[in-house]
Amino acid sequence: MLWENDDALNIASGVMDAYYHWNFEKADSLLVRFEVMMPNHPSLFLLKSLGIYWENAPFDYHNDGAVDKMFKEADYCISISESRLSKNKNDKEAIYFMLLAKSIKARAYNFRGATWKAVSEAKSVYSLTRKGMEMTEDLPEFNFSSGIYNYYREYYPEKHPIYKPFLTFFPSGNKLLGIEQITFTKNHSIFASAEAHKYLMWIYTHTKDDLSILLARDMISRYNKNEWLIYESLLVLSEYDMLSDSVFKLELDKLSNSKHSFFVLSGKMLNGMRDYENQKFEQAKEFLLATENNLSKISTRKIYLEPYLYSYLKSIYELEGNQKLMQKYQKKASSTVYGEAIMQRLQASRQ
Repeated sequence: MLWENDDALNIASGVMDAYYHWNFEKADSLLVRFEVMMPNHPSLFLLKSLGIYWENAPFDYHNDGAVDKMFKEADYCISISESRLSKNKNDKEAIYFMLLAKSIKARAYNFRGATWKAVSEAKSVYSLTRKGMEMTEDLPEFNFSSGIYNYYREYYPEKHPIYKPFLTFFPSGNKLLGIEQITFTKNHSIFASAEAHKYLMWIYTHTKDDLSILLARDMISRYNKNEWLIYESLLVLSEYDMLSDSVFKLELDKLSNSKHSFFVLSGKMLNGMRDYENQKFEQAKEFLLATENNLSKISTRKIYLEPYLYSYLKSIYELEGNQKLMQKYQKKASSTVYGEAIMQRLQASRQ
């Protein structure tokens, strides 16, 4: 049992911390020690799967090689967990690590458009989540999945009433409890603290709570070498027109000078968004169009930039009175996941 082995648990915590800080050399060194201590434990393969995810962040779910590597480790984790559960259906560690591994696969299938495979994995995730909700006292790591369920089970039908009839088949959640559980995870989890931090940051952003600003600042300070978490934090701050703050200019420069093409482009886009905040619309347009012209360099990872990129270009062309280009980028933005919400925010900020 991992939670009965303090030394192994501390090493696992160290591995996750190294991932979050993008120190993969340290993570690999710790994993060697962990494998000696826990050679046939599902956590070993879950850690390896997460390592592939973080080392390739933002993860390109259409990169077959990276997905195959991540799935290989996740499948080992699932296989060992299933074997343990065949002997003890209440093996909480097996349930927990299978839940995480299945969640990794469900998310990947969803991004890849493999709908039926995503649904199949999601059914397993739901079943394991419900089991975990009864085990939070015995294994507090279950607070993350329980908190996500509790919060979003209530948030989605409020935000998207069309889902309300369908969601009546699922037990009710509790948004306040969900936030408490996710906050607990952020502060105490071994395997999901940064993920919980990110979820909280966006939850408070969507509810217009200034706590999201504090969480974004803390994220940047805490994980100041993780360019992916810096990027997400700056997006949150853009929701409050805070990219103009000189403190965050240093982070923009960090991305712009990155060794990775994705973050170079993200820095260019964010500089355009910063100029937009400062009403330097011509400069903003130059940055944003330069970003668009180089999207092919980052392949399918462009989905992480497109909602903001197209929404800001739509707004700029609307200000210029260029209806043809405004409609072009409105259509592009509307086809992205968050485009409508970003366009609405930009529209409201000009009132």
